[in-house]
Amino acid sequence: MAERAPAGPSAQEPAPLLRVRGLVKHFPIMRGVLLPRPAGAVRAVDGLDFDIAEGETLGLVGESGCGKTTTGRLVLRMVEPSAGSVQFAGEDLLGLAPEVMRLRRQQMQIIFQDPYGSLDPRMTVSDILDEPLRIHRIGDRRSRGVRVAELMNVVGLRKEYADRYPHEFSGGQRQRIGIARALALKPRFIVCDEPVSALDVSIQAQIVNLMRDLQREFGLTYLFIAHDLGVVKHVADRVAVMYLGRIVEIAGKQNLYQSPRHPYTQALLAAVPIPRPSAKQALAPLTGEIPSPSNPPAGCHFHTRCPHVHDRCRREAPTLRPVGQGHRAACHLLTPFDEAGADAA
Repeated sequence: MAERAPAGPSAQEPAPLLRVRGLVKHFPIMRGVLLPRPAGAVRAVDGLDFDIAEGETLGLVGESGCGKTTTGRLVLRMVEPSAGSVQFAGEDLLGLAPEVMRLRRQQMQIIFQDPYGSLDPRMTVSDILDEPLRIHRIGDRRSRGVRVAELMNVVGLRKEYADRYPHEFSGGQRQRIGIARALALKPRFIVCDEPVSALDVSIQAQIVNLMRDLQREFGLTYLFIAHDLGVVKHVADRVAVMYLGRIVEIAGKQNLYQSPRHPYTQALLAAVPIPRPSAKQALAPLTGEIPSPSNPPAGCHFHTRCPHVHDRCRREAPTLRPVGQGHRAACHLLTPFDEAGADAA
């Protein structure tokens, strides 16, 4: 088995804001009504390693059910991992007591996918944006009111809308409210869980542009989860491709879109509509169904759908290793790349 290449930063690089190592989440499957007992597990996340630098956007893409949303929630400890470590600003989040973790949540927030279901229909916009400030005991009523007005202005909502309820807004406006709520505590890091997938195409570009503007203005760091590679291309600095609980490729945006190395990434890009269809002829389309995460294939999880499968793929799980400068992929068929030698040259 190929050795895992060192994933830590070089001596010249600053430490990442977020560092994830060996992240695992298996949900038990219980059988029986009177005496429930374990009968297997859903391997939602099966050993992830990745870093996110301060001010960077890492796009996390893959088919539905591959574990993207679970990964985002594990990072924030909304769901407790089965194994692994999550370090934020050099601090191990998984070792923190609940009351300490609650304080850290001021720096780590989430924007949910569904702008209809993520807002309490019984609360006004003012109440929704004021709630995180009250929970963390930040400011008095007057200062919180000023902060609510600031947040509405930042996301492009008129202050006279403060006393309206979520059902009085369009989908795009509701997502702006969700973004404002995530900004209320002045976080450094935000998990964006498919924030535009439930919106009309005409509105998606507005929300994406707003998020990019906010990132520049406030120095935010994003984990941007999506299944639409077209959207990720306009948002991310680097892209991680996930398949059945594992990252199969991670690279800078330009490298990944121009030179995808893993067969799964190639298949995903082949499905993205482009103006020149002939340019996709070299990429094989994806066939077959994604296996069940409760019974994943042995070896490489992708081997049941891979057009280049070999015997080794069925027996041995590949590790992420360098296949180019700043480019890693988990595939036995790719030639390893010596990043240290390239840097020296």
